[in-house]
Amino acid sequence: MKKTDILLVGIGGYGSLYVNELLKPENRDTLNLVGTVDPYPASCRRLDEVIALCGQPYRTMDEFYREHTADLAVISTPIQFHREGILTALAHGSDVLCEKPLSGDAGDIETLLDAEKRSGLHVHIGYQWSHSEAIQALKRDITAGLYGEPTVFKTLILWPRDRKYFGRGTGWAGKIKAADGTLIYDSVANNAAAHYLHNMLYVTGGEPDSASRPIGVKAKLYRTNNIENFDTAIIECEMSGGGRRVFIASHTIDRAQNPLFDYRFTEGRVTFTEDELPPDIEGREDYTKGHIIGVDKNGAAYDYGDPFYQVERKLYNAIDTRNGKAGAGVICGIRAASEHTRLINEIGERFPIESFPAERIRERGELLYVEGLSGELIEEYNKIK
Repeated sequence: MKKTDILLVGIGGYGSLYVNELLKPENRDTLNLVGTVDPYPASCRRLDEVIALCGQPYRTMDEFYREHTADLAVISTPIQFHREGILTALAHGSDVLCEKPLSGDAGDIETLLDAEKRSGLHVHIGYQWSHSEAIQALKRDITAGLYGEPTVFKTLILWPRDRKYFGRGTGWAGKIKAADGTLIYDSVANNAAAHYLHNMLYVTGGEPDSASRPIGVKAKLYRTNNIENFDTAIIECEMSGGGRRVFIASHTIDRAQNPLFDYRFTEGRVTFTEDELPPDIEGREDYTKGHIIGVDKNGAAYDYGDPFYQVERKLYNAIDTRNGKAGAGVICGIRAASEHTRLINEIGERFPIESFPAERIRERGELLYVEGLSGELIEEYNKIK
């Protein structure tokens, strides 16, 4: 069996997931790590093993491609490097799995689509929920009309993040633009909680590699930390295919709430929570914490499973697509990812960022949070009908 030659671009941070997967002994017969690219490789916890397997990391992708080829390039770099990383990999004959988002700049979308088409290769964007079996099954049922037409989708994520989080990397965290003017738009809506905003667009997209397009956007954006962009957001969208989406997320709270969603349709409802069940479904035996559960108009329940299960599935789908395996293909690529990028750009261009009153800001160790904000956002979520 031919091994799949893989290049990892970015081996610290989220890139460590791919490092760990490729270093598994059971993968040595099928996956071949032929090189890594990272100008700051010391952040990789398994750097010695990586070097022993494929040599010293290269500083740039161009340096790697002068000496090697790869079937698949896996890109886990800061947002501002996604565009050039994808273009470079395609130009050298590699399929691509790039971590979310597609880019910080919606102006890159057509360039990337054109490059993919001309290359005849495949670009996958790593929104991990989109690649999960749970979301794929849900999307098929929504497309088939099991729940009728979408009406109101709402999502809540409250994930406290401290000063260390906003100081990570090489000065791109919380930035709107890089020093050279490249758009980044790093925020709670475009990074840590991006999956869940994207998912509200993705599941009603119809075709596998597609997402619904917002046609009317409102946003309330707030900043507490010493960053350029926002760290709290309430985003509301009217959709081209009908219905409304409301996304609420914050990093500046003292109370965590794992991703929670409630998708309402004309003939059903789909919910997800890892924490306490909503009061109106608490006690039902057909609801499971951590699973996506749908209920149709007749009251029949559908358990789609855990959308966090096997987060590495996106890697194996990209490998199978490269190798032409039956049933494999791009299920979340440039097209599906582009609607999230367009939305983030519209928000950044149209809506101002407000500051919370100084008297409400508190410190707990390295965490800055707004007193009472978690309760206010939960209340805001609960009153959406």
